[in-house]
Amino acid sequence: MQFKKILIIIASLAIIGFTPYSIAQDEESNDRLARVALITAKDGQAKALEEAITRYHHFMGDKKGAFHYKWYSITTGPNTGKYIARSGGHNWADFDAEHDWDEEAGAKFMSEVQPYIESSVITITQTDDELGIWPDDMEGYQLFSVTKWYIQSGQNKAFNDGLKKINATLKEGGWPNYYAFFKTVSGGKGNTVTLVSPRKNFADMAPKEPSFFDVMNKAMGEEETQAFLAEWSPTYKSGQNMLLKYRPKLSDYGDGK
Repeated sequence: MQFKKILIIIASLAIIGFTPYSIAQDEESNDRLARVALITAKDGQAKALEEAITRYHHFMGDKKGAFHYKWYSITTGPNTGKYIARSGGHNWADFDAEHDWDEEAGAKFMSEVQPYIESSVITITQTDDELGIWPDDMEGYQLFSVTKWYIQSGQNKAFNDGLKKINATLKEGGWPNYYAFFKTVSGGKGNTVTLVSPRKNFADMAPKEPSFFDVMNKAMGEEETQAFLAEWSPTYKSGQNMLLKYRPKLSDYGDGK
């Protein structure tokens, strides 16, 4: 059972061997919060929704203080065909802001976009700025593997201590994959963290060297690595994984960004 759990750890970290987009750029010097929406289009209305949200984003492009959302299509898992929309780099106070364009924008969204939406589920997440290895330049990254982790009751400290140890070892050992962790602070299941790993394409998802075990064994020794993972793995359980595809045209606010 412990060996199976260790394999899940490796699969989650290696990602078939977020977010998500522009984390390093948009979440410095703030509370590192993001508003994330899981959006389901009405049957047969996906194309219409994409056209409507593109027009709406262009309308919102010059609105000072407006949240700018990056859009992703979910390509694997139970939510295949749905969308993730994410606006990151926020402080808590940003959610209190009011603008002179709020009423007009709200009415436009309700009349032109909402008719194509079956449902939406909103959460607020926070980037863990102590963990992760992230690209300096996100140019070309189009795929994001996302895995939910659930910390077992009473195991927060043990989980966090172990994860910090793994994170430091991977950084020092030159592990070749990028990743970041987010915690859900509102709207989700308690004690949830999300692992996000970016890839440029499917070929980029193939295993790379050195492997997770190579780095860990070199730093700790094979027996100590096995013992450490066997002790740490019961502190959490791995949940659903999905693959997101970045949709730049749906994320454009009229300025190409």
